[in-house]
Amino acid sequence: MFVKHEKITMLINKIGISIVALALSLNGSASVSLPVFSNVSFLNHAPNPDEKPIKDDDGKKKVVKKDDTTRVPLNPSLLLAAHADEDHEEHEEIDSLLAFPSNDLYTSWDTTVIHPYSFSQSFKKDSASIVFTEPTDCGFKIPFNGNVTSEFGWRKRRPHYGTDIDLETGDTVGSAFDGMVRIAKLNRSYGNVVIIRHKNGLETVYAHLSKILVEAGQHVEAGQMIGLGGNTGHSFGSHLHFEMRYLGQAIDAEDFVDFEKGVLKNNVVTFTKADVETKYDLRALHSRQKRDLNLTRVTSSKSKHGKVYKVRKGDTLGRIAQRNHTTIKAICKKNGIKKNKALRPGQKLKV
Repeated sequence: MFVKHEKITMLINKIGISIVALALSLNGSASVSLPVFSNVSFLNHAPNPDEKPIKDDDGKKKVVKKDDTTRVPLNPSLLLAAHADEDHEEHEEIDSLLAFPSNDLYTSWDTTVIHPYSFSQSFKKDSASIVFTEPTDCGFKIPFNGNVTSEFGWRKRRPHYGTDIDLETGDTVGSAFDGMVRIAKLNRSYGNVVIIRHKNGLETVYAHLSKILVEAGQHVEAGQMIGLGGNTGHSFGSHLHFEMRYLGQAIDAEDFVDFEKGVLKNNVVTFTKADVETKYDLRALHSRQKRDLNLTRVTSSKSKHGKVYKVRKGDTLGRIAQRNHTTIKAICKKNGIKKNKALRPGQKLKV
């Protein structure tokens, strides 16, 4: 099989040389030395994503991902140099990442995974300054001018990482800043969602859309229409779920945006790890609050009478006894009360 392939390649080379030589002789040109290429695979250009699917050896259609912008086709004029340098293609692929916003912070451009980043691994400094808009860009535009119906925070036993803005299905939703679309697809939770990366390292999320009007890799300007409002995904009623994220970490958009006036509160802010720990890492905060609450409820102090417990709303003698590893009878004896004694919040009991 290899011999046949080599013969075919030699035949193509000879035919190519003959055609060129014939053309030169017709033009009366002087004799020239013609290079002989041992491999003609470089003549095949990279497939265009808009072309019709081609078939492989099994007869199945190859699906070309239209939103896969991680690989940029090489310039045909560079292919000969690539043939001489095996590492050239790899370098071109690395260089192609420079075309995407904030390439100095992100090492990838993923058009399939919604949140592929780990903040704890990516954020190497204690703080970072974020400039929202530059004089050369289109500034900031509110994605949709509507009432805020749900804020960032813990909600109904689950974290809510965005700000919900009331709208009607079909209302136009615009990009908050200039940037490039990284995600434009249907997601089980977000519904139809668009995620845009901006040059300052922020990514903005627009979820529950009824229709997506952009595609991955597309440049957009602040205020440019990217989709229509809707009620897709895990949603109850038409609204826009809007998120702001930095290196994968969701932050409270209301700390930076005045949604009522439709303007930024400040154009330059400092983002710190302390902010994440105290305000934005909702799951960690929720666990910490539950732990602190439990500690508070069993807070006790030492006095000359021994351990003292401060009664809280909803407490019973049985519950107090269980928390303090004692019995109802012992508590009643220490405090000179009966088992059916009504407790009042703030009351102190010896335990």
